[in-house]
Amino acid sequence: MDVMSETYRYHGEQWRRIPAQASDRFVMGVDLGQSNDPTAISVIHHSVTPLDDWELNRSIRETRQKVKEHFDVRHLERVPLGTPYPQIVQRVADLLGRPPLRDGCDLVVDETGVGRAVSDIFETAGMRPQRVAITAGSEITNPDNRRWHVPKGLLISTVDAMLHVGELRFAANLTDAGALAEELKDFRRKVSEAGRATYNARTGKHDDLILSIAIALWWARRPPVRFAASAMVGLYD
Repeated sequence: MDVMSETYRYHGEQWRRIPAQASDRFVMGVDLGQSNDPTAISVIHHSVTPLDDWELNRSIRETRQKVKEHFDVRHLERVPLGTPYPQIVQRVADLLGRPPLRDGCDLVVDETGVGRAVSDIFETAGMRPQRVAITAGSEITNPDNRRWHVPKGLLISTVDAMLHVGELRFAANLTDAGALAEELKDFRRKVSEAGRATYNARTGKHDDLILSIAIALWWARRPPVRFAASAMVGLYD
């Protein structure tokens, strides 16, 4: 992430210097399940550490500070199949109420299959989720406040790319790490005759854990916004 740039003179030319800004934030992704699909919850810790090195671009006379960036999956769970949605919302609220998430954590909810009604429960509970509908298109759109249409291909390809470069990492003690490994193994990329890539789990397999990570990662890679999800503990007591 960039902060305000500054200009300076070098060998009689005007250059621009862009320092990096450190970042330390959490994002929770919730893939809401349906009757045959479980709900998955993931938490990503996004950290950006400015380095002493700078990257020079002589063609535009710019120097940009390099950073070390990681997206660490700190929490991953699959909620038991058939759990009522109010209990799922309470589970999310409980997690958001614990340190360090209670100090700030953005919440991103996949409302693709269940529609607006279920994600409305999060709103009623006092949380302000980013509401994502996963599409088969190629462009991200923002039709309403905190409502997004995001291509599935972009989500999954981002997970794949971040894994490849080592920026997406997984905590050693994740409860559902084994299930995630199976999902990654069972995930298929298919290219249509028109050249469009689609990503789906094999028949009879799940992709809930991958998608919960994918929407959290997508949001974590965007510039931070001023509001974050706030948890209210004991909503359904």
